[in-house]
Amino acid sequence: MKLKNIICTALTAILAVGATSCEDMLKVDSRVVLYDYQNTLNYATDTVYSVMGIISKMQAIADRAVILNEVRGDLVSTTDRANVSLKELYDWDFTDKNNVYDNPADYYAVINNCNFFLAHADTAYVRNHKNIFLKEYIAVLSYRAWTYLQLAQAYGKVYFVNEPIVSADQADENKLQLLDIKQLATVLLDDFEQRFLDYEIPNYGNLAGGTNGDGTTSETHNSQDLFIPVRIIMGDLYLWAGQYEKAALSYAEYLTDLNDRRATGTASALWFDKGFLYLGDDNYSNQFGKNMKPICYIPMEADVYGGVVSDLPNIFNSTEDNDYWHQLTSSRALVQLSADQEFCFYSENLSTHVVSPTFNNDKMSETDLTIRGDLRLRTILTSSIAKADEVGVGLNRNRQTLAKIHPEKIGIYRNDVVYLRLAEALNRCGLSKTAFAILKYGLNYVTLHGYLGQSGKTNTFDFCSDSIKAQSMGLGDIYREKMFNNSYFYPAQLEAQGGTSGTTWRFSGRVKTNGTGVPYTADYFTYSIPESNNTFGIHSRGCGCSEINDRYRIPADVDTMRYVEELIVNEMALETCFEGYRFGDLLRVSMHRAEDQAYPSYGGFADNAFLAEKVSMRKTGVSATRDEALYSKLLGDGKSFNEDWFLRLNKQ
Repeated sequence: MKLKNIICTALTAILAVGATSCEDMLKVDSRVVLYDYQNTLNYATDTVYSVMGIISKMQAIADRAVILNEVRGDLVSTTDRANVSLKELYDWDFTDKNNVYDNPADYYAVINNCNFFLAHADTAYVRNHKNIFLKEYIAVLSYRAWTYLQLAQAYGKVYFVNEPIVSADQADENKLQLLDIKQLATVLLDDFEQRFLDYEIPNYGNLAGGTNGDGTTSETHNSQDLFIPVRIIMGDLYLWAGQYEKAALSYAEYLTDLNDRRATGTASALWFDKGFLYLGDDNYSNQFGKNMKPICYIPMEADVYGGVVSDLPNIFNSTEDNDYWHQLTSSRALVQLSADQEFCFYSENLSTHVVSPTFNNDKMSETDLTIRGDLRLRTILTSSIAKADEVGVGLNRNRQTLAKIHPEKIGIYRNDVVYLRLAEALNRCGLSKTAFAILKYGLNYVTLHGYLGQSGKTNTFDFCSDSIKAQSMGLGDIYREKMFNNSYFYPAQLEAQGGTSGTTWRFSGRVKTNGTGVPYTADYFTYSIPESNNTFGIHSRGCGCSEINDRYRIPADVDTMRYVEELIVNEMALETCFEGYRFGDLLRVSMHRAEDQAYPSYGGFADNAFLAEKVSMRKTGVSATRDEALYSKLLGDGKSFNEDWFLRLNKQ
């Protein structure tokens, strides 16, 4: 998208000297404020120039949001060809002032421009009975909140600036609050009001791509996909602040909004049989790359002449530009986690309709770990070996492609990310069974009413205790009665896998035939819902039919909240790996656990051992050995704020 073309004329006229950081971060001689500080934004034409200007500044931190959260996590590993900056991050060495991913000024450039807009937009301006700037005002609040959260995940404690910096005196760090991410989230929540929940997302129509230098055309973007829904960012702020009930309510209200309901869909990868002979359908990886439809994203330029170009394709993929030497790949820990999962096949006797799960009990004989269990990693991260005549001097023969990469779209949120954070919030406010249902069954009309849809036996999922708990917390209006209580959210139905009348079935939104050419619908699923309206457990995306998987369950006599939380953390890894969420997810859960009274870290900033254990095991694979030096560094004293987790905001 040619953001430069869209805003160039306006910005040339009104570009002013601004400020970005304390000392290096808030330099008053940096050209980062896009507007004359004496101007009030009270013209309709200000809208597109100001907001698109902020988005152009977000491009500078888009790649970094992915890199800093993935490389400091447990799911990726550097290759021998990784650049120095990536290797330093992977080694948890944050002392180099020249690390290309370490520049807080870029975050403060976004924040300062947001602050300018919020301070100068005329929110009282009404035309034709409509508040002209309120939509943009709320959108900019959301941008600023998201940017602050990214900054805090990178640097741990950050200076909170609530007004535009236009003088050196304002940039004096001694006059600014230094907040950790929990404190920051609490402060940012003060900016959001209940009346903002029903706002309309700004709509500038489709932003057409221009012609690139190589003759291709850049992506066309729907402008509404560039804005962060206010309920989601509020859910995140509540979650970081430890206000779990409000977080759950925010996420659930977003997903069930009658104007834009969000079911999980049933995209998945699966086997045709249990013999490891060949993979069956894969409509899972097809939802990424050029087909990706996130809730919102940061648009990037297609070529350097337009502005900021994403480098993620050259980091994760083998391309001509990097001589096919990719720099990041999956960690051994991620591969092992994927292999440890059970793929559940769905078998049914067509005469009796008795349903039973089956598994491949010979999975350990398969040497390829990426097909032993969960299939998602196999489908989104593919490897190949180039032919001998395709490999020249200096070119890598071993090629890697990450299907999740879209060079012109850096995703901020997508459906399953919101569902997993809803599960995280529900679990932490005592609704662990409901949280687990998101993973195993999908939250839908059937599961929330205690019926799994399995004929031949009574099988209910006990939500009773959860329902009572929800009522006591004031969530009763959305729980059972409002949340997913309409015909839009139905479980995926059964479909035949083969061309014979059959044995192997799975849940899906697509009806196939049972060998007679006639669409087959099981007796206990009598409705036919389009696939886009269906929902199922997120675990089923790569693990077959998790709904009837009796090995994927909450055991008796365990700490239910802690056990479900581990499952959620694992599902976050399997579903959102390489997308830029991992370190933040581990940090947030470690902070949740500091609140558990029975845990040694009670009263501290975080359960340091949780994050330290995860990250220090990233190289181990099947081995039980962890990186003891890294574990000790990340553990610290076990519960206090550990500066070694974060980049240095002020380097001496």
